[in-house]
Amino acid sequence: MSEKAATSMSAVDLASGASIPVIDFHPFVGSDVSARALTAEKIRQSFEAFGFLYLRNHGLPQEIVDDLFEQARLFFSLPAASKARASGYAPPGFSGLDPAKPADVKERFRAPDDPSLPDNYWPAHPAHLRQAALQFHQAASAACRRIMSAVALSFNLPSDFFDESHRAHPGAVSLLHYPPIDGPLLPGQMRSGAHTDFGTLTLLFHFGSSDGLEIQRPDGNWLHAPSLPGAAIVNAGDLLTRWTNGQLRSVLHRVVPPAGEALQRSRYSAVLFYEPRSDALITCLEPCQGPNHPALYAPITAGAHLAARREETIRSGYSS
Repeated sequence: MSEKAATSMSAVDLASGASIPVIDFHPFVGSDVSARALTAEKIRQSFEAFGFLYLRNHGLPQEIVDDLFEQARLFFSLPAASKARASGYAPPGFSGLDPAKPADVKERFRAPDDPSLPDNYWPAHPAHLRQAALQFHQAASAACRRIMSAVALSFNLPSDFFDESHRAHPGAVSLLHYPPIDGPLLPGQMRSGAHTDFGTLTLLFHFGSSDGLEIQRPDGNWLHAPSLPGAAIVNAGDLLTRWTNGQLRSVLHRVVPPAGEALQRSRYSAVLFYEPRSDALITCLEPCQGPNHPALYAPITAGAHLAARREETIRSGYSS
């Protein structure tokens, strides 16, 4: 990291002494070329070091985020039978993201931007959930597109390099509810087991209890990643790692049960998985390879990669 980047980057100081960068995205959407380049450099360096970053001034209006969380809270508070009438809902125990551990302690509603879905995919109540989820999908997708423009510029590629491969991207919004834990868990059981994300980027917001998210460092230790008011959490996915020949890291992360009173509070997450079109060919970027650093991954279409990863998790009892 350059001295200029290091001195201008704020961070969350954690108990281990490590830090996850907090990046102000506002300079990137301005007209100052040097400020745009510096912001892009910070994003690249954060993904190289941690695979994660906090992003301020990301462009999502706070009212869209708040509206979605209110609708999610209303939906997840319904009786189990009412939630089950919506085919986009998955009840507690649906996910075992770490196949070596017991099922995760969470429930989910998956909200893709797909007008062909049947009417029973969405719940009848709250009636506004569909609109709120699709508004979030649109705004979060635009934010991810801008972040990928910064990634492209950081490798001296055209700012729109990744646009075509993500046009009408198929990634969905996942609304997750981690209910209060009022009894003993099974050995090794998590709110969400350790996993990497399959696609290009993941953009995440939390509501309620903010404790529990951890990311794995290269030395194998786990780093706490608390929520920051007004900031999105952004992480690199597997396909971004393939594109960059391992330079930008898709890292294991998990949600552990909190300690003390937080165990009795609900935790909600709204997540956008930003993914390329299924026919997009993922090949090593030219700036990320050379005579002494050959491509580590064979070319693959996004659809083939995502299908293979989902097949792995289906075998372990989880479907994304």
